[in-house]
Amino acid sequence: MSFEREELKRRLTSGESLEVVTGGGSYEVWAEPYANPPTVIYEGCVLPYRALEQVIEAVVEALDRGEVKCRWVEPQGVHMHGCEEAYRARAAGKPARWL
Repeated sequence: MSFEREELKRRLTSGESLEVVTGGGSYEVWAEPYANPPTVIYEGCVLPYRALEQVIEAVVEALDRGEVKCRWVEPQGVHMHGCEEAYRARAAGKPARWL
């Protein structure tokens, strides 16, 4: 499966999660553009949203070197149609829909 930079950015900012599998385990990458402050989760670290391009670059470079494999995964926990919907529901104090 090909992972282009623009596709990664589009899908991550729309609320999808990318699983990155390394030789020693795996981690997920996702963006939370509607969080306060907006963030990117990468290798278990919470980064400022402005680091999204650098995160994408790091993932693509690791893929190109054959160090990792990636796949899109279903997010765990609360399921909403998008990040903005989840953010607005949480801000309004509405109960989340759990699976």
